[in-house]
Amino acid sequence: MSIEKLPSGKYRAVVRHGGKKAASEAVESRAAAAVLEAKLKMLMGSDTTAGKHTVAEVVGGYIADSESRLSPGMISFYRSGERLLPASFLARDVSTVRPVVIDAMYNELRAQGASEHKVSRVHRLLSAAFGRAMRYDWLLSNPCASATKPRVHTKEITPPSPQEVRRIIKAAEPVNADLATCLRVAAATGMRHGELCALRWTDIGEGTITVRRSLVADDDDVLHLCETKTGSRGWRTVAVDAETAPAVEALRVRQAAEAVAQKLPVPAWCFSLDGGVSPMRPMYLTMSFARLTNVTTLHGLRHYSATRLLEAGIGVPTVSKRLGHSSPAVTLSVYAHHVPQADLDAAAVMGDLLG
Repeated sequence: MSIEKLPSGKYRAVVRHGGKKAASEAVESRAAAAVLEAKLKMLMGSDTTAGKHTVAEVVGGYIADSESRLSPGMISFYRSGERLLPASFLARDVSTVRPVVIDAMYNELRAQGASEHKVSRVHRLLSAAFGRAMRYDWLLSNPCASATKPRVHTKEITPPSPQEVRRIIKAAEPVNADLATCLRVAAATGMRHGELCALRWTDIGEGTITVRRSLVADDDDVLHLCETKTGSRGWRTVAVDAETAPAVEALRVRQAAEAVAQKLPVPAWCFSLDGGVSPMRPMYLTMSFARLTNVTTLHGLRHYSATRLLEAGIGVPTVSKRLGHSSPAVTLSVYAHHVPQADLDAAAVMGDLLG
């Protein structure tokens, strides 16, 4: 049983068991070949614990095997975590990794200047990669479960005021009328910037917008249409207010007229720089917004939508659904400080009970 390097520079796994031999397809890395080796062993009834596997193989194999099911953004997130791992840790036999080893490695990263956010990124990657190693019987338990989890202190959310949001949208109008409409939809619905850029005209209903996908750029700046951040749980149809809906319809009319005048294809994308032929890039949207204000970020419009709804007394489940969160618990964990009326109501109930 071994991993062979082919003349082409690629790798393949070769497994012999019970008088039979099987070879995997050729892959780009030794880590990916180690994953295929484990799968071949299981298919042939061989012991998957045989042989040594380094942390580099486990981590690299996990990322390579996840590329077909995770978004490019998530793969980029994991790759950046992989680059932070020290060479000495990557060279370790995975079976020798203990919680104390992980804690020491995290401290080493901090000593080199890594922030808690970066250490947390490494922790998430190792937890996922070691979890899969357990399924392959390369590990008896996940050492990350008992390691000291990095504590990331998030800043308190300070969404922009309604006056500031209106000012930003108005400032965008002379720059790009389509951009102004896009920002209005962002504030009205709380959609993520990748979801905004991925909107097609087929997603627009009468007073509603259906969110089905997200547009994500990978490390090479190549765009990919993916599921929303929370997968199918993030698919949703949200109602649009009586002022925003006509603005979106006016955009549709402008695009259609431009397509006829310029002899372009029928517009497909709601927010575009070429009359709906191709989607607006998320980076363009982010950078254009940054030029309009230094008070908040584009994501601030999502916070604005969430906090204003909660402060107005809209139920957490409704707000959670509009935002595309995986559950109302996620919404509460982020925006708990913005439901003051609910807290006052709770205090009133307790007061009535106590007399």
